[in-house]
Amino acid sequence: MKRRFTDFWLRRREHIGNRLRYGPQKRYFRCPACRAVQSVPICHAQTKVVCRKCGEIFLRRT
Repeated sequence: MKRRFTDFWLRRREHIGNRLRYGPQKRYFRCPACRAVQSVPICHAQTKVVCRKCGEIFLRRT
């Protein structure tokens, strides 16, 4: 039982460590015209987002 737990925890710890190290990779925004959800890669600047559903162009700070 102890062996199974340690194997499980080692895999889990590695996954948690990667999430803490690299952080979130995407931000999600809603289109102001049609309310569709858009996913945008995080870059710490203002980004032009083009809605795939209606073609609306809007600016968001990611």
